Amino acid sequence: MMRKGLYIGYKGRLEAYIYIWFSKNNALVYVGETKNINGVIGRANQHVSRDSGTLYSRLYDKGYDLDDIDDFILLSYPLPREKRFLSEETSYRITVEYLVQKKLIECRKDCDIPYELISNVVPGPHTSFPKMNNLADEIVTDFIHIYNEG
Repeated sequence: MMRKGLYIGYKGRLEAYIYIWFSKNNALVYVGETKNINGVIGRANQHVSRDSGTLYSRLYDKGYDLDDIDDFILLSYPLPREKRFLSEETSYRITVEYLVQKKLIECRKDCDIPYELISNVVPGPHTSFPKMNNLADEIVTDFIHIYNEG
């Protein structure tokens, strides 16, 4: 059964996030990271812009029209309130984003409806740090549970 609501907190400059967009009907998943002053909602707005939205463009490149996807869900995962995640320097956020996508690729075959990852991420320099892997594992475990429950 699909959840009735989704709660996204807003803490402005106090929070950095990993977020995951997904459409189960189209078996699509997009992973991102942000420390946008407007939080995940502000970043989501940028993503769906026809002019410069990364999600919009990635979908278009894959032959989809965002306006035709009626089940896109956005999940957000706050990262720890540590300087390494909250600074302008992005390498720690990018590392977690990369590890989440890598782990999602590895476990997609185990899902009820295997999905395609449409985001492009680059490896971060801290992939061997246990904390980065633990954060990614927590996010992936939660996502897979939510994805498979609907």
